[in-house]
Amino acid sequence: MKKTILVMVTALLLLLSNNTALSQTLEQAKAQQVKQALNGPHGQQIKNSVKKYSVQYNLEETLILAVIMTESGFNPRAVSPCKATGLMQLVPSTFRARNVGSNIYDIDTNIHAGTKHLAGLRDRHKGNIYLALSSYNMGGAKVPIQGQVPRAAKPYVNKVFYHKAIIEGTL
Repeated sequence: MKKTILVMVTALLLLLSNNTALSQTLEQAKAQQVKQALNGPHGQQIKNSVKKYSVQYNLEETLILAVIMTESGFNPRAVSPCKATGLMQLVPSTFRARNVGSNIYDIDTNIHAGTKHLAGLRDRHKGNIYLALSSYNMGGAKVPIQGQVPRAAKPYVNKVFYHKAIIEGTL
């Protein structure tokens, strides 16, 4: 009996240590993804656009980068099954409503529209960035102006802040 318990405890400790190693590896891989994206062919343009629009719309650069990482993995040509497009994964109607340009795939224009959209959602939610991110993910009409983050949006909001922490540790 004691041997069985010892084996089980040892197995549990190994499992826990492997999960820690796995999570460190995942974080390292995500940090590498950020470095590659921001040092890659579109990296300087992404950084310049994020810097410009973060100032214009009073949003943290790392938050915008985290939304980009969460939405498209830094792929300016990304298209989702619901036709959300570009780095910030905007549906065409949302993109057009921001009135910042006509090419949804253009890096600067996509970041401009996405940042303007997020800033508008932040303002709609009286500065609550958690609810703004919920609206960015689910659509504004599905998220109350004030109150709690909807359960359906919590994984998305958590992922954005996870990516934000990785980006902050990488830059």
